Amino acid sequence: MKRLGVAVLAGLLSGCAATATTVMDEEVVTNQKPLSSYRSLVIHNFELKRELYTDVPDARMSEQERRYALIPAQLGEQIQRYVRSRHIYQDVSRNGAPSATTLVLRGKFTRMGRFRISVEAILFDGGTGQEVAYFRQTLWDVFDTTEGVGQLGREIADFIDRIQYK
Repeated sequence: MKRLGVAVLAGLLSGCAATATTVMDEEVVTNQKPLSSYRSLVIHNFELKRELYTDVPDARMSEQERRYALIPAQLGEQIQRYVRSRHIYQDVSRNGAPSATTLVLRGKFTRMGRFRISVEAILFDGGTGQEVAYFRQTLWDVFDTTEGVGQLGREIADFIDRIQYK
Protein backbone atom coordinates (compact mmCIF):
# COMPACT_ATOMS: atom_id res chain seq x y z
CA MET A 1 0.00 0.00 0.00
CA LYS A 2 2.83 2.38 0.86
CA ARG A 3 4.43 1.67 -2.52
CA LEU A 4 1.17 2.42 -4.36
CA GLY A 5 0.79 5.76 -2.54
CA VAL A 6 4.34 6.79 -3.48
CA ALA A 7 3.77 5.75 -7.10
CA VAL A 8 0.51 7.72 -7.30
CA LEU A 9 2.13 10.77 -5.69
CA ALA A 10 5.11 10.56 -8.08
CA GLY A 11 2.73 10.23 -11.03
CA LEU A 12 0.78 13.28 -9.95
CA LEU A 13 3.91 15.35 -9.41
CA SER A 14 5.44 14.36 -12.73
CA GLY A 15 2.18 15.25 -14.47
CA CYS A 16 2.31 18.72 -12.90
CA ALA A 17 5.93 19.37 -13.84
CA ALA A 18 5.15 20.07 -17.47
CA THR A 19 2.05 22.14 -16.89
CA ALA A 20 1.65 25.87 -16.66
CA THR A 21 -1.38 28.05 -16.16
CA THR A 22 -1.78 31.07 -18.40
CA VAL A 23 -3.58 34.13 -17.14
CA MET A 24 -4.55 36.80 -19.63
CA ASP A 25 -4.11 40.00 -17.67
CA GLU A 26 -5.03 42.52 -20.34
CA GLU A 27 -5.55 42.83 -24.09
CA VAL A 28 -6.25 46.15 -25.81
CA VAL A 29 -6.49 47.09 -29.50
CA THR A 30 -6.44 50.84 -30.19
CA ASN A 31 -5.75 50.94 -33.94
CA GLN A 32 -8.18 52.84 -36.17
CA LYS A 33 -7.69 50.61 -39.22
CA PRO A 34 -8.00 46.80 -39.31
CA LEU A 35 -4.83 45.04 -38.29
CA SER A 36 -5.30 42.72 -41.25
CA SER A 37 -4.16 45.59 -43.51
CA TYR A 38 -0.55 45.16 -42.34
CA ARG A 39 1.62 42.96 -44.55
CA SER A 40 4.70 42.38 -42.39
CA LEU A 41 5.75 41.98 -38.78
CA VAL A 42 9.09 42.95 -37.25
CA ILE A 43 9.84 41.28 -33.91
CA HIS A 44 12.32 42.86 -31.52
CA ASN A 45 13.79 41.04 -28.54
CA PHE A 46 11.83 41.71 -25.38
CA GLU A 47 13.64 43.69 -22.71
CA LEU A 48 14.74 41.61 -19.74
CA LYS A 49 16.32 43.60 -16.94
CA ARG A 50 19.06 41.72 -15.20
CA GLU A 51 17.61 42.53 -11.76
CA LEU A 52 14.67 40.23 -12.53
CA TYR A 53 16.82 37.11 -12.51
CA THR A 54 20.07 37.87 -10.64
CA ASP A 55 21.82 40.33 -8.37
CA VAL A 56 25.38 39.01 -8.71
CA PRO A 57 28.17 40.35 -10.95
CA ASP A 58 28.91 38.68 -14.32
CA ALA A 59 31.89 36.78 -12.96
CA ARG A 60 29.79 35.03 -10.30
CA MET A 61 26.69 34.25 -12.37
CA SER A 62 25.65 30.61 -12.36
CA GLU A 63 24.95 28.66 -15.53
CA GLN A 64 21.21 29.01 -14.89
CA GLU A 65 21.52 32.79 -14.61
CA ARG A 66 23.48 32.89 -17.87
CA ARG A 67 20.65 30.96 -19.57
CA TYR A 68 18.14 33.55 -18.32
CA ALA A 69 20.06 36.20 -20.26
CA LEU A 70 19.34 34.24 -23.49
CA ILE A 71 15.57 34.14 -22.94
CA PRO A 72 14.67 37.34 -24.87
CA ALA A 73 16.25 36.01 -28.09
CA GLN A 74 14.62 32.60 -27.57
CA LEU A 75 11.20 34.20 -27.07
CA GLY A 76 11.63 36.29 -30.22
CA GLU A 77 12.51 33.16 -32.21
CA GLN A 78 9.49 31.31 -30.80
CA ILE A 79 7.12 34.16 -31.67
CA GLN A 80 8.60 34.37 -35.17
CA ARG A 81 8.21 30.64 -35.75
CA TYR A 82 4.59 30.52 -34.54
CA VAL A 83 3.50 33.63 -36.44
CA ARG A 84 5.15 32.35 -39.64
CA SER A 85 3.40 29.01 -39.30
CA ARG A 86 0.01 30.75 -39.35
CA HIS A 87 0.76 32.67 -42.56
CA ILE A 88 -0.72 35.88 -41.19
CA TYR A 89 1.94 38.14 -42.73
CA GLN A 90 3.86 38.04 -46.00
CA ASP A 91 7.08 38.75 -44.11
CA VAL A 92 7.99 38.06 -40.49
CA SER A 93 11.47 39.16 -39.50
CA ARG A 94 13.65 40.01 -36.54
CA ASN A 95 14.83 43.61 -36.27
CA GLY A 96 13.92 44.49 -39.89
CA ALA A 97 13.13 47.95 -41.23
CA PRO A 98 9.54 49.09 -40.62
CA SER A 99 7.27 50.66 -43.23
CA ALA A 100 3.68 51.92 -43.37
CA THR A 101 2.41 48.33 -43.80
CA THR A 102 4.55 46.89 -40.99
CA LEU A 103 3.67 46.11 -37.41
CA VAL A 104 6.54 46.24 -34.93
CA LEU A 105 6.41 44.02 -31.84
CA ARG A 106 8.29 45.16 -28.77
CA GLY A 107 7.92 44.05 -25.21
CA LYS A 108 9.45 43.52 -21.84
CA PHE A 109 9.52 40.98 -19.08
CA THR A 110 7.98 42.41 -15.93
CA ARG A 111 8.49 39.34 -13.75
CA MET A 112 10.87 36.42 -14.13
CA GLY A 113 11.09 33.64 -11.62
CA ARG A 114 10.99 29.92 -11.24
CA PHE A 115 7.21 29.79 -10.90
CA ARG A 116 6.00 32.90 -12.73
CA ILE A 117 6.86 34.78 -15.92
CA SER A 118 5.05 38.01 -16.82
CA VAL A 119 5.40 39.95 -20.07
CA GLU A 120 4.02 43.05 -21.73
CA ALA A 121 3.88 43.10 -25.54
CA ILE A 122 3.12 46.17 -27.63
CA LEU A 123 2.45 46.34 -31.36
CA PHE A 124 3.37 49.61 -33.07
CA ASP A 125 2.47 50.93 -36.52
CA GLY A 126 5.72 50.87 -38.52
CA GLY A 127 4.89 54.05 -40.40
CA THR A 128 3.74 56.30 -37.56
CA GLY A 129 5.28 54.63 -34.51
CA GLN A 130 1.91 54.76 -32.72
CA GLU A 131 0.84 51.96 -30.41
CA VAL A 132 -1.91 49.86 -32.01
CA ALA A 133 -2.26 46.96 -29.57
CA TYR A 134 -1.18 46.03 -26.05
CA PHE A 135 -1.00 42.62 -24.42
CA ARG A 136 -0.07 41.73 -20.84
CA GLN A 137 0.13 38.16 -19.65
CA THR A 138 1.36 36.07 -16.75
CA LEU A 139 2.34 32.44 -16.99
CA TRP A 140 2.03 30.69 -13.60
CA ASP A 141 3.31 27.32 -12.35
CA VAL A 142 6.43 27.50 -14.53
CA PHE A 143 8.72 24.61 -13.62
CA ASP A 144 10.67 24.56 -16.89
CA THR A 145 11.63 28.02 -18.13
CA THR A 146 12.41 26.81 -21.65
CA GLU A 147 8.95 25.27 -21.96
CA GLY A 148 7.45 28.41 -20.43
CA VAL A 149 9.13 30.60 -23.04
CA GLY A 150 7.76 28.33 -25.78
CA GLN A 151 4.26 28.65 -24.34
CA LEU A 152 4.61 32.44 -24.10
CA GLY A 153 5.67 32.51 -27.75
CA ARG A 154 2.49 30.61 -28.68
CA GLU A 155 0.33 32.88 -26.52
CA ILE A 156 1.74 36.04 -28.09
CA ALA A 157 1.30 34.55 -31.58
CA ASP A 158 -2.30 33.68 -30.63
CA PHE A 159 -2.86 37.28 -29.57
CA ILE A 160 -1.47 38.58 -32.88
CA ASP A 161 -3.70 36.13 -34.78
CA ARG A 162 -6.77 36.87 -32.67
CA ILE A 163 -6.66 40.64 -33.20
CA GLN A 164 -6.32 40.56 -36.99
CA TYR A 165 -9.92 41.56 -37.63
CA LYS A 166 -10.48 43.94 -34.73
